[in-house]
Amino acid sequence: MIETIEEFLGARTAAEVWTPFVSRLATLGFPSVMYFAMRFLETPSDQLVNDRILLSTFPERLRNDILCNGQLESLPLYRKLSCEQGWLSWDWMRTERSQGRTTVDENEVMDLFGRFGHVGGYGMSMLESVPRVRAGIVFLSDTGRRQDKIDELWQKNAREIIALTGLAHLRISSLPYAQPDDVLTARQREVLEAISVGQTMAEIAERLEVTPATIEKHLRLARRALGARTTAQAIILASIRRHIFSDSGFPETRPDSTPSPQRYQRDLGKLRFTA
Repeated sequence: MIETIEEFLGARTAAEVWTPFVSRLATLGFPSVMYFAMRFLETPSDQLVNDRILLSTFPERLRNDILCNGQLESLPLYRKLSCEQGWLSWDWMRTERSQGRTTVDENEVMDLFGRFGHVGGYGMSMLESVPRVRAGIVFLSDTGRRQDKIDELWQKNAREIIALTGLAHLRISSLPYAQPDDVLTARQREVLEAISVGQTMAEIAERLEVTPATIEKHLRLARRALGARTTAQAIILASIRRHIFSDSGFPETRPDSTPSPQRYQRDLGKLRFTA
C-alpha cells in the first residue's frame, strides 16, 4: 500500500494516479472499476457542471454499452451514491428491485452486468471530501463471483480499499483531467493568463508581435473550447480545470521534472514542516 501511496503523491496527471490505483485494486480482488466525477461551480442562484471525468477498467464492450445507451446514471447504486456519502453492496439494489423501486433503465443495466457475468459488487461515494466535486466509484470482482463471496473480499480489504479510493479521489480532483493541449492551444493559454493578470489586448499584442485582432481571435476560440460566454468566465473555467497557471505534468511539456516514486521516496527525509 505504501508504494501505491508514493505513486499517488508523485503523480502529476490523473492518469498517473489511476494506473497504480486500479493495479492495487486488482490485487485486492476488484479488477474492474469505474470512477465518475463532476466539478461544479455554484452561486446562490445557480449551479454549473464545470468539468466531468470518467475512468474505467470495465470490459470495453460493457463500458461502451453503458455509455452509448446513455445509462451511466443507471449504474447499480448510482442513485443511492449520488445523494449519500459512504459505501454499500449490490444487495441494496437487489432489495430495491424486489420491492419495485428501481427504474426500467436500472433494471436493464443490472441485467446487462449479469450478461457479462457480473452479479455482485460494491459502490462508494465521495460527496464531501473535495469542495464542489461529487464523485462515485463502482467496484466489480471477477466474473461469476457471487455477492456473498465478494462480501468476504470486501470485509478482508475494505479499510485499504476505502483509504486508497479516498486518496486517489483527492489527487485526481487536484490534477488536470485532460491534457491542456487537447483543450486549449499554448497561445490560447498564454493569452488567457496574460488577460487574467491585468494586461490589455494591446499590450499582449505588442509583446507577441501580432495584432489585437489576433489576440481577440485566440480569446474567442478559447471561450468556445471551454464553453464560456465571456472571457472572465473562460479564465475562471480554465483556472479551475488546471489549464492555465498550472504545471500540467505531461511529459512533452516538462520532460525532466516528473518525480518518480523512487525519487519521491529518497526525498521524504528532506521534508520539513513549519508552523
